[in-house]
Amino acid sequence: MKINPNIFRGYDLRGIVDKDLTLEIVEHLGKAYGTYLKNHNINKAILSRDCRFTSPEYSVAMIKGLNWVGIDTVDIGMNLVGTFYWAQYYLNIKGGVFVTASHNPAEYNGFKFAIDFSETLVAEGIQKLRQIAEQENFEPSEKLGKNKIIDIKQDYFNDILKRLPLTKKFKIVIDASCATAGVIAPEFLRRFDCEVIENNCEIDPSFPMGTPDPTENIVAKRLSQKVLETKADVGFSYDTDGDRIGIVDNLGRIIWNDVLLALFAIDVLDNHPNSKIMFNTLCSKVVSDTIKKYGGQPFMWRTGHSFLKKKNQEIKAAFIGELSGHFFFSEDFYNHDDGLYSTVRLLSYLEKTNQTLADIIDALPKYISSPEIKIGCADEIKVGLMVKIAEKLRTDFNQAEIIDDERTGDGVRMNLSDSMIVIRYSQNGPYLTIKFEASTQEKYDQLKDYINKLLHSYKEIDWSFGVNVESL
Repeated sequence: MKINPNIFRGYDLRGIVDKDLTLEIVEHLGKAYGTYLKNHNINKAILSRDCRFTSPEYSVAMIKGLNWVGIDTVDIGMNLVGTFYWAQYYLNIKGGVFVTASHNPAEYNGFKFAIDFSETLVAEGIQKLRQIAEQENFEPSEKLGKNKIIDIKQDYFNDILKRLPLTKKFKIVIDASCATAGVIAPEFLRRFDCEVIENNCEIDPSFPMGTPDPTENIVAKRLSQKVLETKADVGFSYDTDGDRIGIVDNLGRIIWNDVLLALFAIDVLDNHPNSKIMFNTLCSKVVSDTIKKYGGQPFMWRTGHSFLKKKNQEIKAAFIGELSGHFFFSEDFYNHDDGLYSTVRLLSYLEKTNQTLADIIDALPKYISSPEIKIGCADEIKVGLMVKIAEKLRTDFNQAEIIDDERTGDGVRMNLSDSMIVIRYSQNGPYLTIKFEASTQEKYDQLKDYINKLLHSYKEIDWSFGVNVESL
């Protein structure tokens, strides 16, 4: 069967519905993944999904393929992906598929393939899956696997309630961008006796409010307006599968997730002194500054939640965070990202410190930072472009630290004492991601102008696609 090779990405699979992914292709992928599991002595898999139009039928097709090769399946229905990972432990099942295209637009769907507790296929594993699918090197079974449908949502809620009990009644805005979290997060937070104001919480798989991405300015500004209007303590937004969050403080200020990462690091280091804290390449200098100030060991690694999880098997960080809003409380919870756990963890810290979120943020080091900017660049040329950009940065900033080794993995980071620039290609789609910051407005404006001219000098850049491009 012919399958578009570009759907096999760095740490998951994503493609356009009815073009890259059909029911026949999804069942085919189920057979391939089931064969991969059998080759690793795994004979059971959990299935869960987001709210996209095709997610229910893709889940059924994936189950059909898995059962065909003899894998037993447990369908836990529509959930956030953190619940899916949690279910691996609860049900003692290493295998699993979560049907989602995360923050990709509505015409996409895809899959995260589990291979161990809190661990999904990345890099070589994804390519091995591709090889099995392309060569149709399946291992059929004389006895079909069986599927079982169960509901574990309340068991998951109860576990988080026991881990992070709250006594303070918070007033919270939830903006789910008409995606999966809209019917899960409000119910979850009301179990903690929170007053929840729902904004765009009705599910609509066409995503009429735009792609559910908490890093986008339009989502953050919409959340900010609702927090100010309702005088809430904090506002939360989520992506489609709910592993990433965005926040707004009680003054309506947008708090980018690297700043939240620094706040979480303080909390973790209070419980686990001198621990390693891992963060991705796109993060602000406020992260490393804060980790050092509170006695931790900063460790920067390449962007991509699966890459970070994999690296943590080696370095054993107590906490991991990404600018995109993935947070892993590995020492206190599990080595995976969970947007709902992160939500309550922040509320727990606010209760413990008896401060407003604005007060806590104001005490952190200050940098003027851009949002996460995305600009189009075709998959087949984006890797080569990064080499050109790294060489250009070395020439133009010869006094700076230029990092383009395994720590960045898919891009380049330029560090100066008072500023930084990161440019990398996405593992999830045909675009580049840009982030920059400086300690003064003057330096920030200089970097902004430099990056704008730099990117416009390359014909490889596709300016017809962009997110937060107005920040350039």
